[in-house]
Amino acid sequence: MVAVEDNPADVRLVEEGVADAGVELDFAVVNSGRQAIDQFTAVDADTPLKHPDLILLDLNLPGNSGFDVLSTIRNETAFQDVPVVVISSSESQDDIDRVYDLSANAYVTKPVDPDDYIEMVIATVEFWIAPISNTASND
Repeated sequence: MVAVEDNPADVRLVEEGVADAGVELDFAVVNSGRQAIDQFTAVDADTPLKHPDLILLDLNLPGNSGFDVLSTIRNETAFQDVPVVVISSSESQDDIDRVYDLSANAYVTKPVDPDDYIEMVIATVEFWIAPISNTASND
């Protein structure tokens, strides 16, 4: 799982949520849009183990916007089918519509309360990753 987030406080809340989710996963944080694009486009189709299971993506990033990152994921990477959940403070309907036009899997407005933020991360991980983990263990 990769979180593309530049705010250190939000990164900490995501880390807590991931830890509390109780799902075994590799977790990485990328702090800018440019860095995310560079890292995501460098992953080859031949190395599926390096493909993230889930991407949590902020829209307001230094370098390139979350819109740019999402477009790159969907059009220029080897893992276009990986779920991307946009987590943003924006409540703009234009932003929400644009994110879905770019094929995001979900859009979540960042909760203001830290406990609610952690619960949102737990629910997101459980929804998008836990079914993958359970399927893999049942094979």
